[in-house]
Amino acid sequence: MQANKRFKWTTLLALAIGICLLVAGCSGNNGSNNGSNGSNGSPGSSESQQPSQSGADSSPAASELKPVKLVWYMRTAEPTNADKVLAKANEIIQKEINATLEMKWVEPGDYVQKMQLVMSSGEAYDLAFTSSWSNNYFDNVSRGAYVPLDDLLEQYPDTKSLFQPGILDAVRVGGKLYAIPNNQTMTNYVGFVFMKSLVDKYGIDLSTVKSGTDLTPIFQKIKDNEPDIIPLQTGASFVFDPVVSTVEGFAVNTDTGEVYDREAQNLDEYKLFKEWNEKGFFPPDVATLKDFEPLLKAGQIFSFSARMKPGNAAEMLGKYGYEWVDYPVSTPVINRDAVTAGLTAISATSPNPDRAMMLINLVNTNKELFNLLTYGIEGEDYTKVSDNHIEKIDGTYRVSGWLLGNVFNNYLLPGQPDDLWEQTQKANDSALIDPLISFSFDRTPVENEIALINSTRTQFSPILSNGLDDPEKILKQRDEKMAASGRDKVIAEIKKQLDAWRASNPQ
Repeated sequence: MQANKRFKWTTLLALAIGICLLVAGCSGNNGSNNGSNGSNGSPGSSESQQPSQSGADSSPAASELKPVKLVWYMRTAEPTNADKVLAKANEIIQKEINATLEMKWVEPGDYVQKMQLVMSSGEAYDLAFTSSWSNNYFDNVSRGAYVPLDDLLEQYPDTKSLFQPGILDAVRVGGKLYAIPNNQTMTNYVGFVFMKSLVDKYGIDLSTVKSGTDLTPIFQKIKDNEPDIIPLQTGASFVFDPVVSTVEGFAVNTDTGEVYDREAQNLDEYKLFKEWNEKGFFPPDVATLKDFEPLLKAGQIFSFSARMKPGNAAEMLGKYGYEWVDYPVSTPVINRDAVTAGLTAISATSPNPDRAMMLINLVNTNKELFNLLTYGIEGEDYTKVSDNHIEKIDGTYRVSGWLLGNVFNNYLLPGQPDDLWEQTQKANDSALIDPLISFSFDRTPVENEIALINSTRTQFSPILSNGLDDPEKILKQRDEKMAASGRDKVIAEIKKQLDAWRASNPQ
């Protein structure tokens, strides 16, 4: 990134980030696409986007390697035709790095709990999807769950060249890299997506939506006239509000250095979510519903908050079979949460970390393998209509590319423009850079307190964002529990480390 694109410390980030989005891209998202809701983007140069077809880099020849099996935990339900696709993928993997791959498919709603059990048991596995919003990367690094990758990455310049140094710095903990970003859109750029047929049917003018309250009459219209349609998937905090940087979920005012609990000050928005719940705008079982995919595939959700990116609506058309309208409400920014919205880590229990890194590199650089793992087998799962365009066959294999790695390898879907990747590159290059992107907070002095605080957030955030109870009462309970969990101690430690970092990193 160019130095003149960085914010000065005296400039507030005039940005809106839905804390429940990051999600792919990140994602008030649907079930399997939470956090990153997409499969494109890259922070590297235009030249670095072109994947190597060999995927070899400096790896030894496959014939020189002993055969091994690699196990990869993936945050998605097992897709149709998975066994056949994986068998074909293993033909490439075996030829290139003399390994075979076993995918462990886990339903999105079960992924966090499943990975906690896997890690606590000491189970031997090789690779896993991790992120800032699911299977929390920073928590897992603190537990010693992942292998440091700096030395391994040096052996694979093709993969390393996908990322500018500042991007990799966003993933470092204590100066070390414990995961490789899945090369996609690197911007936090959020808003809402709406079912196009209903927007057109009721002549909804989305340009009038400037705040959460502007959505109320729109949702009411859908509720009154479409009894089988749910107006909004879930509540999404802070989508319309300016925000500053965050560290461990606490907001930082980059003018003053103040560190504070932003959720505690969000009463008005939580009151709005309570109103929406009472009006029936959310799914009736929103309190317990883990997977929204069946509702989305059935066309029963009118809108949800999502991470924006070029080609988003076209991708969703391909996934769900009907048209959507994007309505972004924020300015693009690249921050630590955005970069860590999709990562691939190598487990500390991996019997073959070197070979696991070879596989990461191969997936990132071999276009044939990447599209096979994403879209399946040509003629069975999709039809190729040009060199770089395909049409998916309904009900067949599909895995979101942002779960796997370098999505610039991906074929384009119907409706996606020929210059999709160029658009994404432009968005990444023009995005504002969070001044704290390279600040790595050392959790060690307050590790126990952070664990308690994150547990408290997990307990109260769904209640507040979905309007499940009186927000004044819940915020009071939350405040008491956050205080008991060590909030003030953590805030003081963040400020102490930030002050020291700012002193040695003048902007």
